[in-house]
Amino acid sequence: MLLKLQNHLANNFPFLKDQKLLMTVSGGIDSIVLTYLFNKLGYNIGIAHCNFQLRAKDSDGDELFVENFATENSIPFHVIKFNTKEYCEQNKVSTQIGARELRYNWFTSLCTDFNYDYILTAHHLNDVMETFFINLSRGTGIDGLTGIPPINKNIIRPLLPFSRKEIETFAIDNSIAWREDKSNAETKYLRNKIRHRIVPELYKLTPNFEENFKTTIANIHQSKEFIEAKILALKTSFFKVENDIINIQKSKLETLSNFEIYELFKPYGFSSSSEIVKILQAQTGKKTSSNTHTLLVNRDVILLHPNRHQEKESYLIHNFKELEELPIQLSISSTKTALTPKTIALNLDKIQFPLVLRKWQEGDYFYPTGMRGKKKISKYFKDLKLSTLEKEACWLLCNSQDKIIWVIGHRADRTQTENTEKENLVYLKKQ
Repeated sequence: MLLKLQNHLANNFPFLKDQKLLMTVSGGIDSIVLTYLFNKLGYNIGIAHCNFQLRAKDSDGDELFVENFATENSIPFHVIKFNTKEYCEQNKVSTQIGARELRYNWFTSLCTDFNYDYILTAHHLNDVMETFFINLSRGTGIDGLTGIPPINKNIIRPLLPFSRKEIETFAIDNSIAWREDKSNAETKYLRNKIRHRIVPELYKLTPNFEENFKTTIANIHQSKEFIEAKILALKTSFFKVENDIINIQKSKLETLSNFEIYELFKPYGFSSSSEIVKILQAQTGKKTSSNTHTLLVNRDVILLHPNRHQEKESYLIHNFKELEELPIQLSISSTKTALTPKTIALNLDKIQFPLVLRKWQEGDYFYPTGMRGKKKISKYFKDLKLSTLEKEACWLLCNSQDKIIWVIGHRADRTQTENTEKENLVYLKKQ
């Protein structure tokens, strides 16, 4: 098993060799064997153990066992005690979810405090099987059938190709001690029911079940990669990005299947193709939102835009250095620049701080350059045929008396920016 793991690491995780690794060790056979193997292979490792205080003396026994294991193998040891029951009650979550949140938050802080590069867990092939059947029983898409990812950000799972039987055989052959968690034998949790009742029967029914399962997972991964490539091609063809708004022709979406529509919009928080299909049949102005994005009908186009829950409505600008702190990118230059909708010239002899960056309001008006008279912002937007999202995304730059200088990216106010040929000028440009 040591040689097999060494080859697996060389082929799939060569970047771990010179990194500092945090091993998450419960005291059970899987995490103990994982740590034993990495220590044997000479990796730079530390041990993190969580005492969730859920099993009275057994929890303390696990902590002492892991501490002794770390000491005997000269491995740095980190331990923490959690009041898990209190945390779960306060946050109204199950014991399993609460324990997961507690441990991963702590692992992350250890990485920061002690400069660990990666967190390693001991999930193995049987964990993948159990996760597969859990997701299958609850109803899932292809993502739920691909099992447990070997890499998730800085979390690495190097034992996924190894079965529980291989790990047990290695531990026994090398006289490696471990702690048994009695709760693993109980069947009140769905995972344990699958572990003790369903998977053993599948091994009995099909002698080659383990290898067949590996082949199935590999096939599902290949199918997922094919689908992702197909969806990426559709997105490249259909999605046209302008600033942070994505424009999609309704006619193109209408040629797609519900599955393709679901896959296209899933990354934006939409969990059902039916809500997208309804939008395709809706009139201008209709919209639907996920937790992160909004879809809006604008004539023959669907607009996709990130939600702006936390964005302030206005900002005071006391000097040009504060341009760096705004939610919109504006650059400043003293070099003469051609004036365009995205560039204006300001007279430094006449400008007074603070300037104001704000969203437009009903009743706002300005004197557009190149036009006669004044115009309401709402009417100006209507003439431009801007969608609701585009209007919401628009910013105004105003002077200290709140008079509009610039509808940013569209048009300047002539009364604020005229007669600028020979003045003391600076040029503002929307990036």
